[in-house]
Amino acid sequence: MKKTLAICLLLLFAALFSPSAQGQDQLVILHTNDLHGQSLARLATLLAEQRELHPDLLWVDAGDLFSGTAISNLLQGKAEEAAVLELGLDAIALGNHDFDFGLEAVHRSLQAGVPWVAVNVLQQDGTHLAAPFFLKQVGDVRVLITGVATPATPRMSFPEHVAGLTFADPAATLGQLLEEQAGAFDICLVLSHLGYGEDLLLAQQVPGIKVIIGGHTHTVLSRPVRIGDTLICQAGANGEYLGRVVINLEEGYPAQGELLRIEASTPPHPRFVELDQHFENLFAAQLDEVIGYSRFGYVKNGMGILLTRALQEFTGADAALYNGGGVRAGLPRGAVTRRDVFAVEPFGNQVVVVTLTGAQMAELLEIKSLRSSDFFEGPRLVDTSKTYRIATSDFLTTPESSYPMLAAGEIHKLGVPVRQVLEDYLREQVLEKAEQGVR
Repeated sequence: MKKTLAICLLLLFAALFSPSAQGQDQLVILHTNDLHGQSLARLATLLAEQRELHPDLLWVDAGDLFSGTAISNLLQGKAEEAAVLELGLDAIALGNHDFDFGLEAVHRSLQAGVPWVAVNVLQQDGTHLAAPFFLKQVGDVRVLITGVATPATPRMSFPEHVAGLTFADPAATLGQLLEEQAGAFDICLVLSHLGYGEDLLLAQQVPGIKVIIGGHTHTVLSRPVRIGDTLICQAGANGEYLGRVVINLEEGYPAQGELLRIEASTPPHPRFVELDQHFENLFAAQLDEVIGYSRFGYVKNGMGILLTRALQEFTGADAALYNGGGVRAGLPRGAVTRRDVFAVEPFGNQVVVVTLTGAQMAELLEIKSLRSSDFFEGPRLVDTSKTYRIATSDFLTTPESSYPMLAAGEIHKLGVPVRQVLEDYLREQVLEKAEQGVR
């Protein structure tokens, strides 16, 4: 009798304190943002571990899944699409870089089942580009998940990539949604690609949000920031962290969060190593070809200076200008592969030369003085009676760019990718090095 009672108590204890039993009293949300085409193999390992502990958890992302690696660019986001579908992503906001491959790629991924969500991105007919929200039932709790895209997206994209879309005010559209869905949910989770500062404002402007999962500014919040009853989280970028929010399913739904570091020592998930290798094999020979030589190692800022010099030398222009966000990495010292150059400029921008009046050139320099992260080579003093030729990328000549005078100037398209100019510049350094060796 005593033995039977002991066994029953042991089984009861195990049931009460098992992960699944504990999970009934908590909602666990895992979050990422700004993955930018990076491998998800190590992230997959952590996700699998967390799902063992919390089978009903939600994994959400705050946008910029696409764009940032050679494979992402060459496959127009199909590799990332395949990875998140296999990993079981519950919802993802639309980031500005998710439009880098055009609306066709967004529509393709929607049709494939990628759970994009955006309450403030509208098409010409007034309908939403993606689902405005999802309702998820987790046990007895109803979770409303919605997303907001930055209204600055048109200034960060080629016009044809966002043609016909309206990026409405996030706070206004979100407030309207919560009013319309009042009583239909218990917890509101917002996936925001607005940036950390804007998230702080959003929490103050729109009551009723339990958690804002942020992106866009690549902010590392080791602990969430609380504004009133709203928890604001962000997990850096490029899959370096996995965010974890735990909401206790009791009155008021108290929440807390943390970041889990995805270390280099974290073993990659075998299935996603296999998936990565599949896509790598398609382009390995092309990407691993040595195309040049760098006499020095360059950090990102040094790379921006090198790139503007390469553009000025290639075009013979009076000056060269490049936006800081268009340079994504540095270069190693020594042999440089095409993969390295893709890491520097993964977006496929084209070289253009713009002729400006002296007055327009002066205006350009004035704006550049306020944008310290951008790169410029050329004169600092302007003769307003002269004209100036500026080498830059086609991205900066769009009307919505930070330099509107470029769109108003005389634009000459060379039909040459910026990456090609950089490759040729590095090849010349190879020849120079070889000739010096012969001497």
